[in-house]
Amino acid sequence: MILKWTRNLLMYALILIFLLTLVSAITSRMNGGTPKILGKEILTVLSGSMEPGIQTGAVIAVKPVSEQSQGSFKPGDVITYKALDGSNSLITHRIVSVLGSGENTQYITKGDNNDAQDADPIPSSNVVAQYADFTVPFLGYFMNWVKSTAGIIVVIVIPGIFLVISSLITIFKSIMRMEDPVEVQLAPGESPPVTNG
Repeated sequence: MILKWTRNLLMYALILIFLLTLVSAITSRMNGGTPKILGKEILTVLSGSMEPGIQTGAVIAVKPVSEQSQGSFKPGDVITYKALDGSNSLITHRIVSVLGSGENTQYITKGDNNDAQDADPIPSSNVVAQYADFTVPFLGYFMNWVKSTAGIIVVIVIPGIFLVISSLITIFKSIMRMEDPVEVQLAPGESPPVTNG
């Protein structure tokens, strides 16, 4: 009984992981590389600049911002912006002060764990999202591993093969259980049972 329950739990867990990975892969392809769930983008933190609140290897949710709201942040807000070096890498830091206004707004940012502010002000046009106060520690390591060849094999291919084999076994067992018409053995002198129909 426990073995059957454990096997069912494992199967449901594999289905859930498979579906979440599939949804993540599809949404990341649709919006250019960033997984999106419930309107929030999911990012992996690669450095410890925002520790202890946001740890290295964590997954965070950020809310994408429109062009109209890029210049509306205030000190204390945590924003995600494109790096100034042209690499298109994303950085999530806290705003410590705001310079200018309107289209000329610039943000002075700093990682919570850094000793000094970031070297250059960030133009508001570089801001792509605001931190949505949602963090899952260490899940980023898993998500990065899933993107590797080994991760794809373990998380998508193996569970997919397992589900197909499990379905085939279930179908085969069902076919084997189908009962052929059973002949009734009658004792000498008995008459066969009467049915209406």
